Amino acid sequence: MAIAGPLGARPYSVDDMLKTEAFSKIETSPDGRWLVFERLMPFEAAARFDLDAMDVLRSRLYVVDLADPAEAKPLLPLDRDAGMVMLGFSPDGKRLAIGRLDRQHWTLGVVTLASGAARWFKVAPDTSEFRPTLAWVSDTQVVMLAQANATPPWVLRRDAEDRAEVARLWALAQAGQVPTVTAIGSGHDAVVLPPAPPVRLLRLDVTTGITRLLAQGDFETLRLSPDRRHVALTEQAELIRVTTTAPIRQSDDLRRRRLRIVDVTNGRVWSPCAVCDLPFDPPVWSPRGDRLLFFARHGAQAWSAGRPWVAQVEAQRARPVALSGVRPEVIMRRGAYDAVALGWLGARPLLFGRTISKPARVDWYALGASGATILTANVAAPTATLAGGSAPIVLAAGAAWRLGRRKAPLLTGMDGVAVLPTGAQRPEQSAVLLGWRQAGGGIVIDRPGSGIRRFAAGADDVVRPAAASSQNDLVVVQDIEANGVAHLAIVPKAGPPLTVATINARLADVSQRAPVPVRHHLPGGETVTSWLYRPAAAADNVKPPLIVVPYAGTVYGDEPPGLWNPGVGRTYTNVPALVGHGYAVLLPSMPALAATDHAPFDFAGQILSAVDAVIARGEADPARLGLWGHSYGGYTGASVATETDRFKAIIVSSGIYDLTSFQGTFAPTARRSPGYGLGILPWAGWTETGQPGLGATPSTNPARYVANSPVYHTDRITTPLLIMAADRDFTPLQQGEQLFSALYRQGKDAELVSYWGENHVLMSPANVRDAYARAFAWFDRHFARAGTPKP
Repeated sequence: MAIAGPLGARPYSVDDMLKTEAFSKIETSPDGRWLVFERLMPFEAAARFDLDAMDVLRSRLYVVDLADPAEAKPLLPLDRDAGMVMLGFSPDGKRLAIGRLDRQHWTLGVVTLASGAARWFKVAPDTSEFRPTLAWVSDTQVVMLAQANATPPWVLRRDAEDRAEVARLWALAQAGQVPTVTAIGSGHDAVVLPPAPPVRLLRLDVTTGITRLLAQGDFETLRLSPDRRHVALTEQAELIRVTTTAPIRQSDDLRRRRLRIVDVTNGRVWSPCAVCDLPFDPPVWSPRGDRLLFFARHGAQAWSAGRPWVAQVEAQRARPVALSGVRPEVIMRRGAYDAVALGWLGARPLLFGRTISKPARVDWYALGASGATILTANVAAPTATLAGGSAPIVLAAGAAWRLGRRKAPLLTGMDGVAVLPTGAQRPEQSAVLLGWRQAGGGIVIDRPGSGIRRFAAGADDVVRPAAASSQNDLVVVQDIEANGVAHLAIVPKAGPPLTVATINARLADVSQRAPVPVRHHLPGGETVTSWLYRPAAAADNVKPPLIVVPYAGTVYGDEPPGLWNPGVGRTYTNVPALVGHGYAVLLPSMPALAATDHAPFDFAGQILSAVDAVIARGEADPARLGLWGHSYGGYTGASVATETDRFKAIIVSSGIYDLTSFQGTFAPTARRSPGYGLGILPWAGWTETGQPGLGATPSTNPARYVANSPVYHTDRITTPLLIMAADRDFTPLQQGEQLFSALYRQGKDAELVSYWGENHVLMSPANVRDAYARAFAWFDRHFARAGTPKP
């Protein structure tokens, strides 16, 4: 196909995808002197390609001296084999704790920012994007969670360690001298479970290198009090015995959690409530640091039956807080765990919940001896997002309110609002509130109390504030161009902005047409918006093939999805790479559907309503339709293959095709190391109340599982199917093998491609290139059978 484009422009390629860079964490120091950020180096330049450790392996630290800002420079000399990430500024802003991953070695370092000198310690701090694990108790001392013997955190080592350990166990089994076995139990035998190694709470003096052990246990989170005298720890405890056949949630816990409060000056440990079971989110300290607010349930209670508690640290006394008719709102964070939003308004505990009198509305309430006081009655749609110190801020729908002071919002009419992070650990120091709205090319930024500032950018650029400093009144913005080139710029209150870093400059000559919204009616009559990405117009006016990238349950809005900017570089179903090959790509809106016992979800009906709208616009060749779904999109794609023959070729990768057998299959790392967490409850919860939402177990309603599992309906498939799978994937390789075997048994056109040493997303550049070469060849070969395309 001859493609016409602007002079000097070129299409995006798989090589571009593997060379993309990114900005990750961006923060200013508490004293306002330093801007430090993580820059993810080109994907294919990583020292190794482990899915879980990839962002750390790619990360390099850059710094800008805000006293004399200029182009960012590496904080430490760059090393191809070592990735480095930020772990936290000291309170005075003069030092930065960092983690360094060099091959399999993970170590803590502390950098003196003015000199760039680094000191390394023989400790391996825990780290997680989901939970706090390190804090500064003074300008020279840190407390942290760490495992013994400088062992890296499980999330950074599980891929590489498991591969090596499995090989070692195979060798031992061949030698025949020692047993190579893992045993786990259920019911009364649930205690049969290999434990994970204990986690240590350490206090480190960064000037002397002296380390002190304060406590040891199966700790998950660490939350330092504002007065820096105590840390609150959540600790995994006994297993929760599951006895029900009723549907469970993906967020249901495998183990209970207990609360420990440790005095960091002497190591004394206090357990405020020995029988309280806490959710994953860490508890919340009062602004003075003398009281701790936590949510807890007892025994077999659901989280909705739990209640907040207050622990008085000096008196070592804990008591439940009177709810006064308020019911806590249980929310699911990140689709993975249940949480209840808490906070403080001065000395009064706050709870996000609803009352019997107003069950349809969720609000923030201040609780106390005099009853519950509603704080957000004037807020149209309050959210569980709360930030700030003794006078917290609630964010909602382009606006922000400070609780307890006035009824008028601090910000309103914004396209976005955020409380941006700084390196400060005290909440009242870290609440830098900003709002922004689009203004032609660029954005207008409103910081209450500081006024308005503008940042000019290209008309198609996406600009968002990324960090801020209250000390020198500046905002740091990230400006992403439509072609994927991205800039980090400092926007002062007065004077011109200064660009301090640019990434993905090699994409400057990439041709990228703006995506267009496609509004259409679903089979039930609902109007939705899908998004169409178009290649450069063909010189001969031939309409391009159309590739659908579905993900059931996704509903797109009026703004194009940011996921598929060319600078993002995701290696699965990469839309810019498909467009660069000459395909049009459609992202269909697919609201969640209810499962039935007699027929699969009508995914084809949803998708084809969008496809027909694109064809009616004259944007694609109706004879050359393809589909590529990944993960739950793979499940979506396989289901569509059983429902329609309109697609010439379909690719499914890392999908689930038998919902029953998926429930009972362990992730590869869990087979050898179940003490770090089994997937039994999450996988069951996923099928029963998660994305498929079958609302039943396989034993209570097998018909529903059969009706909604594509592997049982392969007799209806006529479309050639390319199935991609990986041996380290938590969506098991066996799922792809089952689907392929069913098609093979019937002599149907299909190909199974298995990638070894790979997880849910391909990481090896060689495997990524291979997958896209196969995908392009698969589509092109089957599109060619449709005959010569016509204008």
